[in-house]
Amino acid sequence: MLFNKVIHIFRDYDIRGIFGKDLTPEIVARIGVAIATYNYSSYAVGGDIRSTTPILMRALESGLMSGGVNVFDIGIGPIGMGLYSTLHKGFGMAYVTASHLPAEWNGIKLSKPNGELMFSRDIYSIRNIFLDESSLKRCSYKDIGRFFKYDLLEEYAEFLEKAGRSGGARIVVDCGNGAASLVAPQVMRNIGNSVIGINCDIDFRFPVRGAEPLKESLYMLSKTVLLANADFGVAYDGDGDRVLFIDDSGNILSSEQAAIVMLEGMGRGDIVANVECSMILEEYVREHKHKIYKVPVGRAYMVKKVAETNAIIGVERSGHFTVWRNLNMDDGILTSLYFAKAVSNLSQPIHKIIPKLYPLMRINIEASDKIKFKVIEKLKDKFMKEYSDIDTIDGIRINLDYGWILIRASNTEPVIRVTIEAENKRALEKIKKNFLKKIQKEIRSKGY
Repeated sequence: MLFNKVIHIFRDYDIRGIFGKDLTPEIVARIGVAIATYNYSSYAVGGDIRSTTPILMRALESGLMSGGVNVFDIGIGPIGMGLYSTLHKGFGMAYVTASHLPAEWNGIKLSKPNGELMFSRDIYSIRNIFLDESSLKRCSYKDIGRFFKYDLLEEYAEFLEKAGRSGGARIVVDCGNGAASLVAPQVMRNIGNSVIGINCDIDFRFPVRGAEPLKESLYMLSKTVLLANADFGVAYDGDGDRVLFIDDSGNILSSEQAAIVMLEGMGRGDIVANVECSMILEEYVREHKHKIYKVPVGRAYMVKKVAETNAIIGVERSGHFTVWRNLNMDDGILTSLYFAKAVSNLSQPIHKIIPKLYPLMRINIEASDKIKFKVIEKLKDKFMKEYSDIDTIDGIRINLDYGWILIRASNTEPVIRVTIEAENKRALEKIKKNFLKKIQKEIRSKGY
């Protein structure tokens, strides 16, 4: 088999592809050998509720054991269970999931022991081993790894209950028929919350709203929050690491607004946020004399920075959070318990304490994989001479008196992503008009 035909499955933050096309048991077994070759440690292997997860787990376990490492099968459950296995039990983690993607997709998320997520250089090193037969470590029958069954779901649920005990909120929970269904509603009830569940039966087809909690698909959750006079609503993605909140008025909160609710209810402190986050969060943190650590886009950067700085929370605009100073990395279920505890401590309903959002715009500009990073480097050189307040940890973020613009090459698509936020719509259009011409001109100069 020509394995170089599937090198695209190795991404910056994980491995993912379509089952039967990109990901087959044969390919995943070979990935398992490559993982064991790259990072030799015992692995906890788990996965989400997709129909293809069990067969890919068996293949992955076979590969890992062939590479000489011991495997602890922790079963099917939300990814927080896998994160718990690495951060609190000291295993490496190999978790089979495609997160928020459609049902035909699957993939693998990885961590070294003790919660050191594998991403970027780690993933590409595993890819290189996967492609090179001579690099793969294959053991004799005497040296293969051992297999252990370790059902971790109940222990993980007990961990959540111990961490999340609260004063009792009225919550509407939308699990999207994903892995959070196995844990989240019952844990919330057990710690004293009143819970109404929707889409809380597991179904690998994700038939109601899909695996990704998008604003367009959460009408039922918003409506139920209003009808039930709930304190808030919460929606998870397919494996339960991303989480989205609805306030008591039925409005969807941005990740930054949700973070402010947590800071108001659980105490303020230094935080970590990626470069895409809204300036409402930066203004809030600085107003209260705390520090905000900026990181590149990507959950792994956020988790790592929270661990390094002991920040109180970490925030990704995409709906990843790290709470309780990295108690369990970017566990969406744990985040929702932290949020519930915060809401129970508030003296006012959520809608009265959140700041309004500034106008924001996202634009994708086509640019081939061959030139997109070259364009960013050229623009960086140009803008560094023209503007004084520039952040270059992930692309180019230019901070202006009336807003900001972030220009970065996509790691997964042939596009340059542009995000603009401004104090008002007029300023938003002004930034757009000023910078888009310069970006497009640079792309054209590269012959695209």
